[in-house]
This record gives sequence, C-alpha cells and structure tokens, in this order.
Amino acid sequence: MSYQVYSVTLPEHPEAVTFIQGIVARNFSGLLWMWRHVSWIKKSNETADGCIQVKAGICGKNEVMLVSYWKNQASLARFFKSEPHQKMIAYLSDHPANLTLYNETYRPSRSGKYVNEPNGLAVVYAP
Repeated sequence: MSYQVYSVTLPEHPEAVTFIQGIVARNFSGLLWMWRHVSWIKKSNETADGCIQVKAGICGKNEVMLVSYWKNQASLARFFKSEPHQKMIAYLSDHPANLTLYNETYRPSRSGKYVNEPNGLAVVYAP
C-alpha cells in the first residue's frame, strides 16, 4: 500500500497560530469537572471565529490536551475574551486547588510533514 507524504508552503510571515491547552486535574473534584467539560471546551474552540481545527488528546486519567489552529493572533485573542473561556477561568479562580491549566502559543516557522490527508497547518495552508 502506498501513501502520499507532503509538506505545505508557508507564507513568508505566517499569521496562523497554534494554541496548546492543557488541563490537569489535581483532585477528585477537578477530575469530575474536567471530564464533564472537556467536550464542551473542545466544542467552544471549534466553533470560535477564526479557529481552523482542534485536536484533543487524553494524556492520562487526570490530564487532557487540546491543540488548536487559528487564522491569526487576533482570532485567538477574541477567544480568550469569549464566554466559554471566561467560564473556564472563573472555575479555576473559584477552585484553584482543583486544576492546573497551561497554554502555549506558537507561530509556524516551517512546514510539518503530512501523510495522505491534511491536518493542522496543512488545513490552514492547504496546497
């Protein structure tokens, strides 16, 4: 069976942003909250204006991570001010012992490799 491996051509100054969100439950209450809300968190990213794609993964019973691809930093900044994101931050503020949250943003400097179908930046910068 053969498969197609390719990369994409990025613009000289790509505007796309990759956003990593991680949630770690620190206790049983945090664990319940995380598993009750992870689908909602993923959906709130997917439906936000400027979000291109979201990938969610289970790192362990007490940790999930979402990787999302955004058109630009302004779209991601609007998401940070959105009701769903504010609701998650409010929970953390009200219950700081329950969760650890982390997030990181990256701008692409070169294309990745893609096999068969586009995902991630290959969706943003489709060949």
